Amino acid sequence: MEMNGDYLAEDGRDVILIEGLKAAAQIGILDSEKNRTQTVCFDIEMRTVAGYRRIVRETGAFVSYADAVEFIQQKAASGGHIDLVEDWAEAVAEFVLTNELVEDVSVKVTKPDIFEEASGVGIRIRRRRPSR
Repeated sequence: MEMNGDYLAEDGRDVILIEGLKAAAQIGILDSEKNRTQTVCFDIEMRTVAGYRRIVRETGAFVSYADAVEFIQQKAASGGHIDLVEDWAEAVAEFVLTNELVEDVSVKVTKPDIFEEASGVGIRIRRRRPSR
């Protein structure tokens, strides 16, 4: 039986994932967090616009998880202290939404080494492309 995908109903919105990306950064607002490097973990869900697969097929344009990974790695490598995980989450969301094929994004940023009893503490934000 040949399957060509025509039998599938396509909502056209996919979710591009980045899970458990780790970066070393100077982050935190507490004095004990100043001038030291910590591990920061990222989970990102990029929800595409309607008709995404058709757009990819017809234009070759796509959402690249590699771009978001590179953005985070460059931000971490650039040095400098980041006060809040919230600031980093906002920066990642803003960057991801520069791709017009992304309708909304969820960014989770956690610090796994803060409490021994917790696998991580941090924030999750969801941002949406403004309606036109």
